[in-house]
Amino acid sequence: MLSRAGRRRAGPSRRSGRRLWGVLLLTTLLPTACKRAPSGTEALAALRAANPAQDTATAVARVWADGPPWFSCAEVIAKLRAKTDSAVVRDQVGNWRPLLLADWVALRDTAARTVVDPGWCAARLLDEAARTAGGWRPIVGDSLPSGGVRRGWDVPAGRRRIVVREEPRTVGRDSASVDYVLTIAPNENGVALRSAQDSVRHRALLIKEEGRWRVLDAEWGDR
Repeated sequence: MLSRAGRRRAGPSRRSGRRLWGVLLLTTLLPTACKRAPSGTEALAALRAANPAQDTATAVARVWADGPPWFSCAEVIAKLRAKTDSAVVRDQVGNWRPLLLADWVALRDTAARTVVDPGWCAARLLDEAARTAGGWRPIVGDSLPSGGVRRGWDVPAGRRRIVVREEPRTVGRDSASVDYVLTIAPNENGVALRSAQDSVRHRALLIKEEGRWRVLDAEWGDR
């Protein structure tokens, strides 16, 4: 057992130990505080500031009237169902399927010039007046093997949106990574085209300068 003098000598050592633990705890917490990741709201504000058009521009979908040359409607429908030959069919006329289900278009085989019957598949609007009133704008594309030009429409499908679905993550001192989604808030056309399902996930690197977060690098894609 310590004498009274010994206890008096031990007291300051305990207090010194407590101060040391306090210093160590503060040293541990300060870097964490300096490296705090932005909130989802702060990240969204930085993304909007870096590319304002992403949250305001009209999303335009292209709908072709003429399908890939030399493919009959039976072939196109079979490939859409089978999810094969994406470069030839799905990437070119993949939006035909939701329009067929919405009863906005009908498909027919056509023949022109050197193309042998039944020719290739083409889409016809079932209510052209309503679609035109809804903003469908006729366009022409590249030349077809038959000598004509490919026809179609540019369609306003809704408004583009940036959505931050997960909290950003710290990656370094005053820097963070955030995953976000580019999607579409659909209008009537977009609902028929199922544009809201056509979202793309991207990532951005944020840095903090003068107390504010800004985008250093981001993947915007083609939207």
